[in-house]
Formats: sequence, C-alpha cells, structure tokens
Amino acid sequence: MRLLRLTAFGFKSFAEKVEVAFEPGVTAIVGPNGCGKSNLSDAIRWALGEQRAKLLRGDRMDDLIFAGNSVRKPLGMAEVSLIFTDNYGNIPTEFHEVTVTRRLYRSGESEYLLNHVPCRLRDITDLFLDTGFGSEPYALIEQGSIGNIVSAKPSERRLLIEEAAGIMTYKVRKRSALSKLEAAELNLLRVSDIIQEVERQRNSLKRQANKAERYRTYQDRALELKGFLKFSELQRLRQQLTLLQDSALAAQGEVDSLQAAVVAVEAEQEAVRIRELEQEQARAVSQERLHELRTHLSRDEAELNHLRQMLDESALRKKERRDRSAHLQSRRVALAQQEAEVREQEQLLAGELHASRAQLDLKSSELHVLEETIATAAQAFEAKRRRLIQDAAALADRRNHLTGLRERQRLYGTQRDVAALRTARIEQQDRDLVPLEEEQRAVLERAVAQLTLLQAERKELTQQTAEEETERESNKPQLEAIRGESAKLHSRLASLIELSQSFEGYADGHRYLLQQKAQGEARLHGLRNSLAELLEVPDRYERAIEALLGDALQGLAMQRAEDVQEAIRLLTERGQGRATFLLHPEAISGQRSAISDQDGTPAARLREIIPSSGASVEGLALDLIRFAEGDRPLVEALLADGVIVRELSDALALRASLPSPFAIATLTGELVTSRGIIAGGPGGDSGILPRRREIARLQGRVRELHDSLQAVETSWEASCRRSAHFAESLELLNQRLHELEIERLKAEATCSHTSGERRRLMQQIEVLTYEARSHEEDLRVLSEEIRTIEHSLLELEGRDQATQIETVKLEAEAVARQQERDGLIREVGESRVQLTALLGRREILTHSLTRTVEELGQVGGELESLEGELVEQQLRETKMEAAVIQLQTRLTSLVAEEQVAQRLVVTQDEARRELSERRQSIDDRLRGLKQSLAEKQQAWSDAAIRLAELRNTISLLEEALRKEGPQEVEAIALRLSSSGLEVEAANNELDNLTTKIAELGAVNMAALEEYQELAERHSFLSAQVEDLSSSAHSLRTAISEINHTIQQRFNETLETVAGHLDRLWNCLIPGGQAFLSLAELEPGEEEPGVEMAVRIPGKRAALNLLSGGEKALAALSLLLALFHTRPSPFCLLDEVDAPLDDANAERFASLLKEMASSAQFLLITHNKRTMAAADLLYGVTMEEHGVSKLLSLRMGRAA
Repeated sequence: MRLLRLTAFGFKSFAEKVEVAFEPGVTAIVGPNGCGKSNLSDAIRWALGEQRAKLLRGDRMDDLIFAGNSVRKPLGMAEVSLIFTDNYGNIPTEFHEVTVTRRLYRSGESEYLLNHVPCRLRDITDLFLDTGFGSEPYALIEQGSIGNIVSAKPSERRLLIEEAAGIMTYKVRKRSALSKLEAAELNLLRVSDIIQEVERQRNSLKRQANKAERYRTYQDRALELKGFLKFSELQRLRQQLTLLQDSALAAQGEVDSLQAAVVAVEAEQEAVRIRELEQEQARAVSQERLHELRTHLSRDEAELNHLRQMLDESALRKKERRDRSAHLQSRRVALAQQEAEVREQEQLLAGELHASRAQLDLKSSELHVLEETIATAAQAFEAKRRRLIQDAAALADRRNHLTGLRERQRLYGTQRDVAALRTARIEQQDRDLVPLEEEQRAVLERAVAQLTLLQAERKELTQQTAEEETERESNKPQLEAIRGESAKLHSRLASLIELSQSFEGYADGHRYLLQQKAQGEARLHGLRNSLAELLEVPDRYERAIEALLGDALQGLAMQRAEDVQEAIRLLTERGQGRATFLLHPEAISGQRSAISDQDGTPAARLREIIPSSGASVEGLALDLIRFAEGDRPLVEALLADGVIVRELSDALALRASLPSPFAIATLTGELVTSRGIIAGGPGGDSGILPRRREIARLQGRVRELHDSLQAVETSWEASCRRSAHFAESLELLNQRLHELEIERLKAEATCSHTSGERRRLMQQIEVLTYEARSHEEDLRVLSEEIRTIEHSLLELEGRDQATQIETVKLEAEAVARQQERDGLIREVGESRVQLTALLGRREILTHSLTRTVEELGQVGGELESLEGELVEQQLRETKMEAAVIQLQTRLTSLVAEEQVAQRLVVTQDEARRELSERRQSIDDRLRGLKQSLAEKQQAWSDAAIRLAELRNTISLLEEALRKEGPQEVEAIALRLSSSGLEVEAANNELDNLTTKIAELGAVNMAALEEYQELAERHSFLSAQVEDLSSSAHSLRTAISEINHTIQQRFNETLETVAGHLDRLWNCLIPGGQAFLSLAELEPGEEEPGVEMAVRIPGKRAALNLLSGGEKALAALSLLLALFHTRPSPFCLLDEVDAPLDDANAERFASLLKEMASSAQFLLITHNKRTMAAADLLYGVTMEEHGVSKLLSLRMGRAA
C-alpha cells in the first residue's frame, strides 16, 4: 500500500484546491520559511483523524480553515483527501484504491468519508491500525519533534515498539475484552443482588398470592351465583313478558274495534255534512230566486208609477199647447201690418245713402295716397331700426364675449398663479423631504451596521457555545468514567457490605450467632463480635495474621463463661453447628493473663531477640496490628508469641534462635511453630480480613471519586450554566437581531416611502409645470382674441351711432306725415260716420223687416208644429195606457211567484235545522267514541311501554349473559337448579360471599401473575449468573491468550528492531553501537518501558548528553529501524535533517536511497543533499500573502 496523491482545499494556507501526486521513492517538498510546507504534513495528519489542535499548530480546530487575507474572504470549509493504492491487500477493504476524506465547517461540524461515503472516525482509525499511523505514529514525524524520540520516556518509547509490532489490534481487543469482563463482573454482582431481591419479593408475594387465590375462589362462586340469579330473573321476566304480550294484544283488539266505530260515525257525520251543504246550496238558490222576484217586482212597480206620472204630465202639456196656438194667431195679424210700414221707410233712406257714399270715396282716395307714402317711409325706418337692433345685439354679443374672454383670462391667470404656488409648495415639500430621506437612510445604515455587529457577536457567541460544548464533550468521557467507576465501586462495595452483614466466610455456627446478635437476640447479649472485627490489620500482614490465628480469627469474643454456655445451648437447641468462643482472660476465675507485656514474658523475650535477627524479620505480630486497648489482653493471649517474616526461608532460619513457644508466619501465609508444625501452600485464607480491608479501601476510593465527581460535575454544571448563559445571550441577541431586522425593514420601507413621495412630488411638479405652460398659451390666445373683439367692437359702435342718426331723421319725417294722415283720417272718419249712420238706419229697417217676416214665418211654423205635437202626444198617451195595463198584469204574476218562493225558503230552513240537530247528535256520539278510543290507546300505550321496558331489561340481561357466555351460564344455572338451589338461598349465599370478599380487604390480584413472573425471573436470573460466569471465564481466557500474543510479538519485534537499530547506527556512525532493552518496572506502570542506548567510537555518554545532530541521528536510526521492521504505507519526515551537518546529511540521504526501492518517503527539507536524493521535488511558494502555491519539479523540468 502506498500514498498516491493528496488533495486539499481551504486547509490553512491552501485557499485554492491543490493536488499533490506522490510516486514511489523519495518525494521532497521544499520552499522558504513560512510558505506553508509543513501545512502539507499537518493536512496528512489531520486527514488521518488527529483530534488535537495543538499538534496541528492551532488553538482551535477552526484555525485550520483558511482565514482570508486582504484580497480573499475567509472560507467556510476545509477539506483534505488522501488517496491510497492497495495492491497487496494490506487494508481490510475490497477496493484497490481507498480515498480518505475529512471535512471541517466553520460552524464546528465535521465529517469523515471513506471512498466518498460518510463514515465514523473509528472506521478510519481501525483502517490504519498497525500501519504506523496509530495513536503514536512513527511514520509521521512533525517539525521539531525528532529529538523527542530520544528524550522520550521508556514507556513512550515502548509505544513505538508496540506500533511496529502490530499489536495495537490486540490491545484494542484486550481493552474491549477487559471492558466486557468488567461489565460481566459488574452484571454478575448486579444479577446476584437482583436474585436476592427477587427472592425477598417472592416470599412477600407468596402470602398475597394465597390471598388472591382465595379471593378468586370466592369471586368465581359469586359469579356463578350471579349468573344463576340472572338466569332465573330472565326466566321470570320472559314469563311476565308472555302475559304482558297477551294483555297488549287484547288492548290492541279493543283499540281496533273502537277505531272502526269511529270511522263509521265519522262517515255518517260526513254524509250529514254533505246533506247540510246540499240543503244550504238549495236554500241559497231559492233565496236568490226570491230576491230576483222581489227585484223584478220593485222595478215593475216603479215603472208603473213612472208611466202614470208621464200620463199626468202629457195631459198638462197638451192644455199648454192649445193656449199657445190661440196666442200665435193674434200675433200673426199684428206682424203683417208692421211689415208694410217698414218697406215704405226703406225707400226714403236709399237716396241719402247714395250721396254720402260719393263724398266718402273722395276722402278715402286722398288718405290712401298718403298712407302709401307713410308706408314707404315706415319701411325705410323699420330697416334702419332693425339694423340698429342687429348692431346693438352684435355689440352686446361682442361685449358679452369680451367679458367672458376677460373672465377666462382672469381664471387662467388665477390657475397659473395657483399652479405656481402649488409648484413652490411642492418644491418646498421636496426640499423638506431631502433631510428626512437622508436621516432615514442614516437610520437604515445604522441599523444595517448594528445588524452586522450583532451578527458578528452572534457568530462569536455561537463559536463560544460550540467551544463550550466541545470542552464539555471532552470532559464527558472523564465524567462518565468517574460515574462508571463510582457505580462499579458502589456496586462492589454494596456487595461486600452485604456479604459482611450476612457474615459470609464464617462457619455456620459463627454466622448464625452473629446474625442472631444483629437481629437482637437477648440470649446473646454477652457476644461482642468476632476477633476479625476487633483487629485492624494492614494488607501487607493479612495472610500472616490469618496464618497465626487460624480458626481463632472467626472466634467470637465473649465477656463471661455464662454467656458462652448460653450461646452453646442456643446452637444446640436450634441445630446450627459448632462455634469457637474467645473468653476474655480476665473473665477466667482466679487467673490473669498468662501472657502479658512484662519482663520475662515470651513477648518481651521475642522483642529482644527480633532486632538482632536481620532485616528479613518484619516484627512482632502484636506491634504490626492495631486494636482497642480494652482488647489487648485477649489479643496478647493469642498473638504474644507471633512473629512475622518475609519468606519461608527466613522463618526456618529464625526458628533456631527463638525460645519456645513461638509461631512464625510469612507474608505469603506460611506458618512455622515451635511445636514443629509447618503449614504452607495456596488457599486457606477466609477472606474476612481482605474483605474488611477492601471495604475500607472502597469506601475511601468512593469518597475520593465522590469528591472528584463533585468537582467534575461542578465544572460540568458551570459549563452548562455558561452554555445556558450563552444560549440566553444568544436568544436575546437573536431577539435583538429580529428587532433590528424589523427596524431595518421599517427603515427601508420608510426610505422607500419617502423616495416614492419625492417621486410623486416631482411628478406633480412636472404636471403643474405643464399646466402652467398650457395656461400661458391659453392666456396668449385669449389676449389676441380680446384685441380682435375690441377692434370689431369699436367698428360696431361707430356704425351704430350713424344708424341712430339716420333713424332719428326718418322718425321726424314719419311724424309729419303721420300728422297729415291723421287729419285725412278724421275727415274720412266723419264721412264714414255719417254713411254708417245712414247704413245703420237702413240696416235697422232691413232688420226690422226681416225680423217681422221671420217672426211671421216662425209663428206660422210654430202653429203647424203645435198641431203636430198634439197629435203625437195623443199617440204616446195611448201607448202608455197600454203599458200600464201590461205592467199591472205582470205585477200580479210576480206577487204570486214571490209568495211561492217565500214558502220554499221557509221549508228549506226547517230542513236545515233538522240536519243540524242530527249532526250535533252525531258529533256528541263521535266525541264519546274518541274519548273511549284515547283511553284504550293510552292503556295499550302503557302496556307497550311496559312491554318495551321488560324487553329492554330482558335484552340487557341477555347481553350480560352473552358476555359471560350464555351456554356456560345456562349450564351453571341448570346445574345449580338441579342441585336444588333456590333463588333465596342463592341470594343469601351471595351475601355471605360478598361479606367474605369484603373481609379480605384490598387484594392484589396481580400477585398471582407477579409471583409466577418472579419465579420465572428467578430461574432466568440464575441461568444468567451461569452464563455470565461462563462468559467471564471465557473473557479471562481470551485476555490471557491476548497477553501472551502481545508479549510474544513485542519481544520478537523488540529484538528485530534492536538488530536493525544497531546496523543503521553503524551505517550513520561507523563503528558505533546501539542497544534496546527493557527498563525496570516503574511504580504505577503495568508494563516495563524500553531503554535505548548508543555508543559512539571514542565516546560513551547518555542519550541526553548527545549533541543535537547525534540525537537526530539516533532518532532517525530508531525510526528507520522501526520502518525496516514494519514498513508503513509511507513515511513523512518534516525537517528531521535540520540538525545534521553535511556529512551526516549525506549518510542519511544514502540510507533513504537504499530504502526508497521498497518504501515511500515524503520529506520536508531545506537540505540540498537531501533534495539531491529525491526523485520528485515539490516547491511551495507564497506569491499571494497567506496563500500557498505548489510547483512540481522532476529531473530539472517543471511538471
């Protein structure tokens, strides 16, 4: 596997996408200081999953994103991709080419991609396990860190060897197995605790389950009785339903009969009503006929009276006409005499008329001539007058038109002035709006500026929040680790305390007595405790003390012998086995402690001998443990002759120098006594003392963890508070941003409105300017028209004055002629008066004659007319007398018909009265029938309601029985009935069962299922304990195998690396030697580190005393040795040759050339000799400030 190419975009100084292609052999990257060469090294390390910003020469991860310069804006994302080719199957993938991509966004989000598919960081880490790119990569050496390899601690140097040994996969598996083992052990403890709790709950639930079983029995019997009662009630209700149905059917029959009777009566009632209606119609016809006859009778009587009146009037008029005829005869004689006299006077008047006419004709001729002259003059005057009127009218029109034009001129001028004023006012408004618009734009700019500032502040707050979250997330594993360890310790401590409280590890008799003492057994008031609980033994001497005390360690300390006897009796009575008791020495009658710390005692002699016995003796057992002063006699009685040494050989050697009695115990638990007893071998310890020590240790550790947890949680809570503060500030900031955004929108709207208002005002100014120009043009046209009209008005006024003069002259002439004509008219008038008088006289005479002749004719005609009228009147009287006789006859007939019609109407009224009485009788009978029908229907309705209620009750009972199972209920009811059970007895038994159920009180019916579930759970948990135990055993076996494999591979790799190191060091330093060896195990370390030593000819010094170049050569030798042992896909060395002089650089370059055939090296260097060894050169420049650019060179040509 080797690295094909690297692509980077937005990473540090690579603002533009760059691609670096790598080939087998040595690739060197060169360039001046600060141009960004090491950024390529950082990019490779970052793409492979580096999480520490410090190692990437940054404070935070977002420092890796291109930050911009004076020309370019900052980028929002950084991306680096590494493309590997795997032709030998070293990478556990199915692809021959693998692309690893890492992206980071300025928002803090990041993503990893494997072959362009999103993946986890762990996937990439697992991909490169045991390839030299692990947690301590030896294939990536950053700038300035080459010397750290030499000065590293042995434990850190061991990690390099482990990386080269390829055991990181095993370590990962081991950590996983240890984690699983720890979880399994924790689960085992937890499951054991759960089993005990389940057992306790099961015992408690057993009583509840028994109670629930009784409740279920009572309840089942009660349900049977209720079913029986329901079934019996259902049978009773069905019988009642049958009776009620028969009653309802009978009521229905009565209702049907009554309804039929009502229908028949209603039919009869309808027939009577029809006859009443027919009778009414017949009476109406008769009444109408009677009315018609009476009308005819009244009319004929009126007509008869009228004819008689007309006959009387005709007789009166006939008498008047006869008197008039006599008068007319006398008048005709007088008129004949008058006609003769008038004809004579007419002849005399004809001569006078002829003379008067001649004189009138002469005067009339003269008047005619004069009138024609006057008429001609009048026509001329009329023409002048009409001309004058026309001119006056034209003048008035011109003057009116001129007035209108001048009014229009004034109006246009006013409109022009108004437009000018409005224009000035609008211009002033526009000028007033200019500062307002500027102010609003300033407000808008301020709002935008504040928005920008607040957005930057929000970005900073968001970044701080993200940093706080990152810090909190980084602390989360520690918090979870502390919590996890605390939980495990609590669980372990609880288990140990529970074992201690249950006195596990003690013999049965001891355990029973201690448990009874803890439960307050009065007979054990003298029992203090076991000896193990009275002693405080350091863990170093636990096994030795257990060996010295033996079974006495479980011994029960008693105050008096009577107490011991009582305890033994209690064990005997209850059959709980045997127990060992430790009676206080002073309680033994008449005897004090035989062994005391006085001169001449065994303890004193031993204390004198022990200091001279050598350093292998730990000391006297009494001096190495702690106990209460009141217990000293008891402890001295048991341990006064006890000595503790380190090893069994020391005990055997010391045995000869000690006086009897004595007992010597080793730290590992072997025992040598003065009686020749020697005990040893594994096991045999009770675990009581280690358990007490473990409980004390765990309690101390729990307190430490509690303090640490409080500190971490305080820090966590402070971080949460800071995050909450940041969130609150961010919320307030977002709210302020929202408000500012609204203000900005309002300012934009206001500015837009003001600009629109100004545009509207400018449009109004344009309109007003156009109107002003139009008014000016109209005023100019009106001025010209006014001048034209004024000129024509002057012409008309001149012509009017001339016409008026001519008119006055003609009027004077007309007056003179009028006077002359008036004279002639008077003369003609006088002649005409005279002629008229004569004509009047003649007219009178002619009229008198004519009137007389006419009157004569009228009198003769009237006489003839009177005679004709008298004849006609006589004929009319004859006809009227005949009509009177006819009317009298018809009146007699009509009176007879009226009497017949009157009798018919009376008869019909009588028939109507009879029909009405009959209808009233039918109505009364119908009301009675309907009342009976309503009563019967109500009765039937009541029966139907009762029937429906009964059916509903039956339906509810049937539904209840159907839910309970009708066949089962019926079977139970039949069974109970066949057994002779009566309803009353069933009710009594049900009452008794109800009382018993009530007496049971609250019943936990779930107890039955819970008890069964707990039993099943107990079985399941027991099986789990077995599985967990088996799993833990398997994990321990696997961990042991992994440890063996790790150790074996580590030793083999260490030997191989040491060989390569010595060879390479000899190449770089001719005659030199290099060594690798395991260091001594330091306190707190689980594995020994690796020491490195080198020898330079003529020089022997420690590594830290070497020069910088020698340290660099030593580090390079070790790196190349690791690379020889386990080649990586490539090796990146960043300025590792900086401390080397030319000669050493030459040697280093020759080594690279030697290894380049089988490995790929990427070098960042300033050394010319190293450059000369490269197959491909990349130059890094910074033409633009802050932006790196790459140039590739191969064999002297630009690529």
